[in-house]
Amino acid sequence: MKIRDLTYFSKLASLKNFTAVADYFSVRQPTITMAVKRLEREFDTTLVLRDQSHQSILITPSGHQLLKHAHRIIDEVELTNLDMAALNQEQVRFGLPPIIGHYFFPKAASRLAQAGLLSQLAVTETGSGELLTALEDGKLDIALLGSTHSLNNSLLNATLLAKHHFKIIVSPKSHLASQQKIAFQDLHDEKFIMQTEDFVHPTAFGALNKFSFINPNIIYKTGDITLLKNLVHENVGIGFLTETALTPQDELVSLALTDSFQPEFLISLVFRQSQLPSATQKKVIDILIQALRTDSYHQ
Repeated sequence: MKIRDLTYFSKLASLKNFTAVADYFSVRQPTITMAVKRLEREFDTTLVLRDQSHQSILITPSGHQLLKHAHRIIDEVELTNLDMAALNQEQVRFGLPPIIGHYFFPKAASRLAQAGLLSQLAVTETGSGELLTALEDGKLDIALLGSTHSLNNSLLNATLLAKHHFKIIVSPKSHLASQQKIAFQDLHDEKFIMQTEDFVHPTAFGALNKFSFINPNIIYKTGDITLLKNLVHENVGIGFLTETALTPQDELVSLALTDSFQPEFLISLVFRQSQLPSATQKKVIDILIQALRTDSYHQ
């Protein structure tokens, strides 16, 4: 079985037309026809049915079954090509979410710079969800990711670096500013300034909503943490933020939650299980673990 035949068949299932597939790959139509016939012989089945005009085709149940495996095989081959190429690259494709990048990663930056590795990082900055997808797709080598659950599984190698609590943040002018802790259900009448969906926070916030049987009023969403803090400081609303991102310079009041159920902000160093790290990647991984695990793992 040829990978190229599976690639042609996968595109045929999408375009439903032999000529269109041939044009897409800049080959002659018989090339596509022969690829399908080889697959049909290989599996002793019919994969496609042509209509009388030959203008379009139907995928048979056997074809749909093969298609499920074809997608996985093609993706794995592409991932293999990316991983093989990465072994020879000096640069490390590195994923870094904004909060972790601003408030957590700097602890390791000086060590990376001393080792001559900081300049080797090709950094992608976006939310943890998008970075996780990019990592799984082979577009990143390593990422520092935030989550509310362990990311360690059969596909990913995740080293937990820190567990941080989520806090309610309020303005010094807020009527809640005199409190040190509060139950989440007591916030049902408050106005919230929240992060956009590419952050981990909405997941944790939603879990607390369900646990407390409330539906808080979210009046504004932003992906800019500085803006969120400024709006809270001006008492426009209150916020829900990991303690990772809180500093004394914010001039905000943070309240601990008293609920028995509390999601945590987990920070992990993640790479794919199928990936053999290059020498440069190994050095980056070792430094990140040594630097960021120190005094950062909060139970």
